[in-house]
Amino acid sequence: MPDRPEVTAAEIARLAGVGRAAVSNWRRRHPDFPRPVGGTDASPAFALDEVESWLRAQGKIAELPLLERVWQLVDTLRDPAGHPAAPLVEAGALLLLLHREPERWAELAGRPDTRLALALPRAVAGTAVHA
Repeated sequence: MPDRPEVTAAEIARLAGVGRAAVSNWRRRHPDFPRPVGGTDASPAFALDEVESWLRAQGKIAELPLLERVWQLVDTLRDPAGHPAAPLVEAGALLLLLHREPERWAELAGRPDTRLALALPRAVAGTAVHA
């Protein structure tokens, strides 16, 4: 799992409102284009903050749209083998626990951190199952 958000060439194209060919051209023609930080040779991944800075410096975007920024940050939380929305399901289950069983949450929150860390996933899973 990356420490910071990463984007592919297709995602860079979407951010800048261009086709993937334009991103490929930028990579060839601009020596200051950000270097890949992951991915594969066929589908490299780039650090979102570096790409955003480069696009802004080139006048290709003024600001990353908020929805895109949120999506990229959520994507850094997902399990590489899982669905990209998995963290949202877990967060939703926790909110459901807080809403439906505030007394259960109060009891859990009073535990030491290590005991809370062990008990919380079970409590959240139980709440999600009964939803």
